[in-house]
Amino acid sequence: MLSRKPVYLLLSSVTFGANAINTLPDNEQICLQNMEKLIVEQQVLFSDSQSSPEVRRNAERAIDTTRETFSETGSYCDAQRVLQAYQRDTESGLRMKEGEVNYFGRGTF
Repeated sequence: MLSRKPVYLLLSSVTFGANAINTLPDNEQICLQNMEKLIVEQQVLFSDSQSSPEVRRNAERAIDTTRETFSETGSYCDAQRVLQAYQRDTESGLRMKEGEVNYFGRGTF
């Protein structure tokens, strides 16, 4: 008959390992919650058909910049800092960059 101790140890080590992989440090958890709010605000601006094309383009670029930072660092806190510090690119104005929406439903094609 097998002892229950090895099975218990095996299960506890697997459970501990799974928890360690799926949890974020407290500060990242806080940043994740903040990022959710900030990104939703930008998404609302981008999706609002009554907003000017400049406002919508700005929101799109802020979201893209944040997404790029998170992809590079994997940190919600870094992405939050970048989004909060985002400044409109005054040089390019409304000129479309690759991958951006090029029609905001105003006027004709």
